[in-house]
Amino acid sequence: TQCTESKAKSCSDCISVPGCAWCEDSVTRNYKLFPKNYANNPNVLISRCDLPENLLTEGERCPENAIINPKSNQSSPASGNRPHSNVGESAVGTATQIRPQIIKAQVRPGDPLNIELSFKQAEDYPVDLYYLLDLSKSMENDLNSLRALGRELGMSMQNITRDFRLGFGSFIDKTVMPYISTVPAKIKNPCSDKAPCVPTYSFHNDLPLTPEIEAFVTSVNNVTHSSNLDNPEGGLDAMMQAIVCKESINWRKDATHLLVYSTDASFHYAGDGKLGGIVLPNDGRCYLNSKGHYYNANYMDYPSIGHLVRKITSHSIQPIFAVTSNVIQTYTVSNPLTKHIQSFSYLPKKTYISSNICAQWSIQPQVLLEIKSPAEVSVSSQTAHCLDGSVPGLQCDGVKLGNVVKQSCLIQPFHSQVNFTFTLSTEKCLTSPVQVIVSPYGYNEVVTINVESLCDCQCEETEAPTNNCSGHGNYQCGSCVCESGFTGLDCSCDQKDVLGIESYLANCTDPTTGVVCNRGGECQCGSCICTQYANKKIDGKYCECDNTSCKRAGGKVCNGTWICCDCGDCICEPGWKGKACECTLEQALCYDHSDDALDSTKPCNGNGECECGQCVCKLSQGGAKFRGQYCETKPLVVCDIHRDCIQCNGMAHWQLNDTECKTQCMGYNVTVVSGVGYYQYSGYSQECRFTDLSDDCTYQANFEEIDGIIMVEVEPDKVCKTYANPVYIIIGIIAAIVGIGLAILLIWKLLTSIKDAREYKNFQKESQNPKWQGGENPIFKKATSTFKNPMYSA
Repeated sequence: TQCTESKAKSCSDCISVPGCAWCEDSVTRNYKLFPKNYANNPNVLISRCDLPENLLTEGERCPENAIINPKSNQSSPASGNRPHSNVGESAVGTATQIRPQIIKAQVRPGDPLNIELSFKQAEDYPVDLYYLLDLSKSMENDLNSLRALGRELGMSMQNITRDFRLGFGSFIDKTVMPYISTVPAKIKNPCSDKAPCVPTYSFHNDLPLTPEIEAFVTSVNNVTHSSNLDNPEGGLDAMMQAIVCKESINWRKDATHLLVYSTDASFHYAGDGKLGGIVLPNDGRCYLNSKGHYYNANYMDYPSIGHLVRKITSHSIQPIFAVTSNVIQTYTVSNPLTKHIQSFSYLPKKTYISSNICAQWSIQPQVLLEIKSPAEVSVSSQTAHCLDGSVPGLQCDGVKLGNVVKQSCLIQPFHSQVNFTFTLSTEKCLTSPVQVIVSPYGYNEVVTINVESLCDCQCEETEAPTNNCSGHGNYQCGSCVCESGFTGLDCSCDQKDVLGIESYLANCTDPTTGVVCNRGGECQCGSCICTQYANKKIDGKYCECDNTSCKRAGGKVCNGTWICCDCGDCICEPGWKGKACECTLEQALCYDHSDDALDSTKPCNGNGECECGQCVCKLSQGGAKFRGQYCETKPLVVCDIHRDCIQCNGMAHWQLNDTECKTQCMGYNVTVVSGVGYYQYSGYSQECRFTDLSDDCTYQANFEEIDGIIMVEVEPDKVCKTYANPVYIIIGIIAAIVGIGLAILLIWKLLTSIKDAREYKNFQKESQNPKWQGGENPIFKKATSTFKNPMYSA
């Protein structure tokens, strides 16, 4: 097993191997166990470290109460296991929503530890809601609806918790080309002259979080819309500033942080700033001035989605996306931004988005646990036990604060608890304790799991030398840990008394292999102490013999029918033989008790020998074997065996003389049957055909063996193969070639004659109807010629 192969010499080394246990039986010594019959086998010891079941099943190998096999465990102090609680009567109090808060986990390698956490949403838990609104021209209706419903929104949220604060911010886009027009008149009024609006801006913190509902209403009434050129907005710029500017926004530490993002357009993200000549990446810092305006928008690019997600996570923000149906695809789960959303909402464009925020948050909150663990600790088997059943993962939907009445946020007392389970495991012992941090996403609560390895045995705390170890070692966990220079089961062997280390080991070295104790034991004071395993026994002066090196049969050592395996040789039980005890001597297995048995009183029907429980059929008179499990089937005649006798009787040109033929046909009863065609005989079990090589003719004979006499019928009429005369074949081929050539020439002549006849006919037809065309003799030259002097001027 992996336990014995580890050769663990201490309890801590043993339990560091997954699944192994240590025996600390006080009547034994060293890291080996004395077997029950130690007096008869003083050079045989058994490993203390083994599988628990092996330690128990080896007779009196180890008492059950002496087996050390610790299991992974956990505990929580009273201060770290506070029960679920609400905020209390005070305006700002403390609440416990997840328990336990602190866990001490002792994890043994290979023994996973199951952790269970429970979450229950607290009543009157502080809530900060910051409303981030797109104030581009297309969102004018939503601004008006928020103005009309702002007071109702604040009062409705007070029904969820008494400790509630509202804030408001607005955004449009960066104020450079191509996001806006830089014409001076358009910078001042980006809208039309008939419906003017305020200049474009990136982000304004119009109202930090405040418990004053009237201040929220006033702030919303004081803002007005603006405009930009392109469709995407600078919403990610606004979200980043609203998240990281904790002091300016006035986020509280012990509160639920809700960020409502309301828009009807998509968003710009990292890289889009290059269109406006902005190449500096967003650094995720706060750049709000005393008025709450984002002053670095035109000098820093938009944030990336991944960067924003990290800020959302680190600041425990729960976003709520209230978007219109025309951009829902931009904000669905295909977007990495939505993986960390507490609640997601989209409404038709003409619906009052703001009036549904309260209801959306109270109906569909999610609880998502995040686990941060070091590489040495593996987290697996994550299961969420939600209200509607168990699901893989660590997320539950629909953890309600209360029952929501339609078109309002009146909360009835109703609290839901969900549980989460997961396992922690390690592959090896940790060098030092580590921490695993579990936190519900969006809440300022954490569970700290202090993980340490369970790799030490309490019985190893003894350090003083004891008499059990001859005063030269410490007795720990049932074994002696010897001081330097001493060895042996009880540390009684002083290496100084041994004549040198070479002589010390020479007495333990097998002269055949040259290996100390053949790696099957240890050299103790010049003698080999052989190791014993649960299913493997090692013995011999040099531990050279074991009970597993014998030959195997049926996948078992000595076929499982052995008295012992004596240093590679099987000593079989009575009734078995063979090098692997694979051969049974039981004759009853070879008797045929079926109705078709030829002779059920004899093994193998008298036609074979019983060997190892199976029939080995013998040869018949005809030279063929009987067949079948019990040799019950008569043999088929082998044609080649009878060739000489048959050819003596049927082939005139056979090379044997009469004397030789008589010798070959002894035991045969040959009958020559003439005038009968092939396959006309009956009553014979075998048909053979032979070829006379002198004339390539074939003879046929039928055989049947009766009472040792081979009955033969021979057909003397031979069947010879006929061959065509090669002279005629050659003449035929030549004639065919000549004939084909003449045929081709005749066809060619016929085709050319037809073509010539057609052309001659056409020529005659054209010559009878000539059409001459007038012309001038090309070699004719007029008698006069005229030349002009280019220097002459008339």
